Parts: sequence; structure tokens; C-alpha cells
Amino acid sequence: MRKYTLLVLFCLLTLSTKTLHAQHEELEGEVEHGEADMFVHPFLAHMGLPDVPNEISLRISVYQTREDENTERDLAIHIEAGLLKNLGLHIRTDGIQHAQHSEVMLQYAIIADDELHNGISIFGQVSIPTGAGEEDSYEGLFGVSARLTLPDIVVWDGNVHYDPKEEMAEFENAFVFRASYKYYPILEVRGHITSEGLEAYLLPAIKSRIGEHRAFGVGIQTAISEHRDYDIQALFTYDVSF
Repeated sequence: MRKYTLLVLFCLLTLSTKTLHAQHEELEGEVEHGEADMFVHPFLAHMGLPDVPNEISLRISVYQTREDENTERDLAIHIEAGLLKNLGLHIRTDGIQHAQHSEVMLQYAIIADDELHNGISIFGQVSIPTGAGEEDSYEGLFGVSARLTLPDIVVWDGNVHYDPKEEMAEFENAFVFRASYKYYPILEVRGHITSEGLEAYLLPAIKSRIGEHRAFGVGIQTAISEHRDYDIQALFTYDVSF
């Protein structure tokens, strides 16, 4: 029942922020050309295409997770950098205290438009053991990602990758809606598939620009499958790009 409540709240949030879009049309006309179609990064998911060369972005997310009566707090960090044309680097940890591995990924756009608004990428990822746990081996993954942009409306970023060692497929989908130049409702679905079944999570969120290259966001992530690591997770994120 809780997942349906979150979906209803997200729909109401999107409709209400669309009203803000109409109220800000005159202000948006003053924004320099090229900024009007800029979207914020997804909340947690990888982008489907690399950043442009010489651009670096940092996402820092503080979260609290609850499973039954147990709570856990941690900090997630995601660094993205455009290295060369169509080539990007991702460095990510989903928890500096509790995550067993951190990710280092190279992403190459095999098909993309000049603005990197639409296209398909391939990527290779190494998961490096950085946390305290029984598993201390390196893991190699490969995958495919994509991005689709409807200007001034929504950007979809999606990726799927496969871990041959664990025989596990992981997926992420992020829909970033543009309600105005300042406000961006976000809906993400993530999870993985193993021989034991499907584990999936839903994340409705919103981000707000607090400057040309900065944004702040809040979201609630909840499990939507029987198999789960946690029940619900509250997240606060800060983005900055250089």
C-alpha cells in the first residue's frame, strides 16, 4: 500500500510543479541560451551518456535506511567526469561506511548527438572492495546505458549491467522532469535480478537549483519487491558541477 501512496504523492507533486512552470515562463526568457534546456543529474542513477569533456560533477547523498526496527545512516558519493569526446569516468560508492564495494567505471558513447542529449553508451566497471565484510575480491562488470531527452519536458537515463561472477543483472532507470528552471521532480527505479528472484526499489524525489551549477534534493526510496535489503530510505543530496 505504501508504494501506491508514494506514486500518488509523486503525481501530485509533478502536477503542482507544472503550475510553477507557467508562472516562471517570463523569468525563463531571461535565461541565457543553452541554459534553458539544462536538466539536473539523476538522484542516484548513472547518466546514460558521459558528461562533456572537462566537466566534473559531484553528487553527495546523506541517507537513513530502515528495516523493521533497525536504522542505518550513511553517505553516498558519485563523481562523474568527461575525459574526452564521448568518453567519461564514474566513481561511486553507495555507502562509505557500509557498502562492501566502490565502483570505477569508464563509459563510451557509441551513438550520440552533438549535445549528448540522446544516445547509447557501453561501459566497463570494476567494483573495488572498500568496506568491511567477508567479500574482499574485485568484481568486473559490463553493461549498456542510454539517454533520451524531450526538451523542456523530461530526460530518461537508463542502464543495465551484468555480473558474470555473481550471475546477476542490475538495472537503473531515472526520469528527470522539468517543471521549471528551478524545480525538477524525479522518479527512479532500480534493482537487480538473480536466480533467487527480483529485488527492486522505487525513488520519488525532487531537486531544486540553488545556483547555475548547484542543486539540492530530497527523496524517499522504498522497496517494491518481496526480496529486499531494506524497507524504506530517506535521502538528501547536494550536486555541484565544475
